[in-house]
Amino acid sequence: MPRAHAAMIGLLACVGLAGTAPFAHAEEQRAQDIQAQDLRMPEPPARTPIFAAADQGWIVTVGVMGALTPSFPGSSTLRPYPFPSISFRRIGEPELFSTPDDGFGFAILDSNGFRAGPVANFVFKRGQRDGLTGVHTVELTHEIGGFAEYQGEHFRTRAELRQGIDGHKGFVASLGADLYGGDGRATLSFGPRLSLGDNRYANAYFSVTPFESLANGRIEPYEANGGFTAAGGLATFRYDFTKDTNATIYGGLQRLTGSVGASPIPNEIGSRNQFTAGLSIARSFELRGFSW
Repeated sequence: MPRAHAAMIGLLACVGLAGTAPFAHAEEQRAQDIQAQDLRMPEPPARTPIFAAADQGWIVTVGVMGALTPSFPGSSTLRPYPFPSISFRRIGEPELFSTPDDGFGFAILDSNGFRAGPVANFVFKRGQRDGLTGVHTVELTHEIGGFAEYQGEHFRTRAELRQGIDGHKGFVASLGADLYGGDGRATLSFGPRLSLGDNRYANAYFSVTPFESLANGRIEPYEANGGFTAAGGLATFRYDFTKDTNATIYGGLQRLTGSVGASPIPNEIGSRNQFTAGLSIARSFELRGFSW
């Protein structure tokens, strides 16, 4: 091959290689980018705050009740006592029927009208006034336990089982049923009540030792036993001034029964008839901005 032809062929080969080099480099870089993208870890999802914004929120109802109740179980003397109250429900949920003698509780099971959950109550201290001179004192009692209830359109049944962790240290139960209805602003209810207590409860409030009988001078020695302790009823009238403010008046009577009803404490210095009455005022407000 002549030298001129050979030189021309070499020159064209060099130009061809030089022209294809940038395209090869670009393809190689693209392949590396795709491989790196495949190996890159996916970004974690955004965390949801513990207290997330709630579209609905809660309605909190707080209230205070002034009640006239016997100064101790079996007393004929009525004394005024204050009681606080608080309840929660989601915005949009209807307010459930309740009565002033319900314990402090909340539902952890709520399905088709049936509700159940923990409940608490307390009984004020029984001292040596109102005819109990020389008789043992029963300290303030805190009771804890559970409740179950079923609520229909115009009726409710409820049971509470509670154990005294101090004070009388006994086991008690309260059973009740209510019929209720109204025109949307005024609501009337009434229903029976039944109470039970064990031997510890009965002994705490209704037993009298020989020494206490001698020190008091008016009552004979007596040993009370548990069982059905009282039966009666409760009526309430509620009026809603606005959708956020309401007032409830109530009155009830229970008569001591069984062994506790035969005790000299209610029969000699008190009464077997246990009256209660009271007035409560409640106010509701919305709580928005978080949920749980």
